[in-house]
Amino acid sequence: MPGGGDLYVQTENITLDEDYVRPSSIELGRYVKISVTDTGIEIDKATQERVFEPFFTTKEMERGTGLGLASAYGIIKS
Repeated sequence: MPGGGDLYVQTENITLDEDYVRPSSIELGRYVKISVTDTGIEIDKATQERVFEPFFTTKEMERGTGLGLASAYGIIKS
C-alpha cells in the first residue's frame, strides 16, 4: 500500500449448507473462511481483473515478480 494503511486478516470456522453452495460446485461441510481487508487506496477495475494472473504486476522492473497473489490463491485453493 504505497500511501499507507492497515491490513487485516481474519479467520473463521464455518459450515457450508445447501443454501450457501447451491450456485457453485463446492461440497457441503466445514471450512475455514479467510477474510483479508485493508484501508489502503482502491485498486482500479482493470487491475482487479488481473490480480490472480501468475506474472501480472504493477511494479517496475526489478521490483518483484507479481507472483504473490497467485501463489496465495494456489495455496488456499489446495
